[in-house]
Amino acid sequence: MAARITIIIPAFNQLEYCRQCVISLVANTRLPYSLVLVDNGSTDGVGEYFDRVEGASAIHAGRNRGFAGGVNLGLAQAEGHVVVLNSDTLLPRGWLGRLVAALERTPDAGMVGPMTNYASGPQQIDGLDFASLDEISAYADGLAERNQGQLIRTDRLVGFCLLIRDAAFERVGLFDESFGIGNYEDDDYGLRVRRAGYSLCIAQDAFVFHYGNRTFLGMGMTDERWDGLLKENRGRFLEKWNLRPEARADAAQESRRLNGQARQALDAGDAPGAIRLLKEAIEACPGLELNYNDLGAVLWQMEERERAYEHFARAVRLNPAYAEARDNLRDAGRALGREDEAESLLNRPESDA
Repeated sequence: MAARITIIIPAFNQLEYCRQCVISLVANTRLPYSLVLVDNGSTDGVGEYFDRVEGASAIHAGRNRGFAGGVNLGLAQAEGHVVVLNSDTLLPRGWLGRLVAALERTPDAGMVGPMTNYASGPQQIDGLDFASLDEISAYADGLAERNQGQLIRTDRLVGFCLLIRDAAFERVGLFDESFGIGNYEDDDYGLRVRRAGYSLCIAQDAFVFHYGNRTFLGMGMTDERWDGLLKENRGRFLEKWNLRPEARADAAQESRRLNGQARQALDAGDAPGAIRLLKEAIEACPGLELNYNDLGAVLWQMEERERAYEHFARAVRLNPAYAEARDNLRDAGRALGREDEAESLLNRPESDA
């Protein structure tokens, strides 16, 4: 029997974005779900609108409790897996089914997030522009077809859309409300999920549109005020977990930047420089399979084939659906007489990889 799913949308003002979000959700969500709408003391009609959404449970906080506080009010009513969703998102066809499928085929995953047009880090797809929800759905369908079943493990998921496993929520509990109106509460929750023994995953075949920061913009949180909020909550996060300042940097984004520099070095004929940069990229984000595959390719060119094989194997273990690494591992195994070993790894169930 499929697990129950509770979708929680906290909101403070921004009625039009809330309306778009709910309409798209109702139109494009086929799996059964319970919807909990949390009004954080809105003054522009959001609370009244939430009361009119058929089949939803509306909660009225009476004041702006911030993102974490609003989510926690919804979590008090949650059953089963939980989706935490920003009110400035649009949901295309198939969005929830793809996220749930990724969670179900990855037994150690505590949280799964989608790809998007607006987020920091590897969930963002650059250069997207849509004129309608139909265009967003068409793009999401194409992405699902191209990336069917693919996911990557990550150290961080952005909180605009989070699918939280029921068992992970039961173990980790509520969001930390000390982060106030918002920022870093999603980083904090992701770290708590990881420390509880679960992984975080990005479903590369799932897409959710995100306008981005609409609640903060409506509150006048721009420029210096925005920077001040980020700095304050960053300090709170670092102090809570006794982390060095550099530990909160977007590791995957930095790793991809170094990977790009490595490719440039290789194009310029500087293979040793490319290797150095790829090793730095791995240190920045050990869970990014791209770097192991690319390092293996450079080592193969330099005739260090056994080391190359091991890096291809590492990339496949991190992401069994990574087609380029799979092809490289298979070819390397044949060339080195390790074909059976390579095929054994390639044919392992993803949950055992």
